Amino acid sequence: MGTDSGEFFIAPQDGTALINPIGGQMVLKLGDARTARAYSVHDNRLPPGSPGPRPHLHRSHEEVFYVLEGELTVRVGPQTIRAPAGSFVVIPRGTVHQPSNPGPHPAHVLLLFSPGGMDDFFLEAARGRHPLQALPQDPAVQADLQAFTARYGYEFAEFPAEP
Repeated sequence: MGTDSGEFFIAPQDGTALINPIGGQMVLKLGDARTARAYSVHDNRLPPGSPGPRPHLHRSHEEVFYVLEGELTVRVGPQTIRAPAGSFVVIPRGTVHQPSNPGPHPAHVLLLFSPGGMDDFFLEAARGRHPLQALPQDPAVQADLQAFTARYGYEFAEFPAEP
């Protein structure tokens, strides 16, 4: 990927390409260093059948999914949202959620995190040391994963029981 083209414009080829730790491709389009740590923007492509990450929450960040192509499924608390292209799904901080693409077509989604800080999470996760889909069996790997996620206020969680 190229480098940012300027202060006010980010070209299609610009950004930092990452291997999404849950599968698919991710490009960090706008890191929080350029927004005074107010937010970051990530271009995310999920392949068909992607289960997404385990259910989790963000203690310090709101997360917004803007679906550009395909359809994203997002479980939020007790409800499941099917979000076709053009949809926004807003996840308030502290809300258990799980995005996925169970359908037969790719999903193209912009992720926005506010405030900034989650770009560092994805940069570190892309290095491949931290499994975000399955709980590791090795206690040392579990401890490493716990320390990693805690640095970013990212917590694996269970969905609330249905009433």
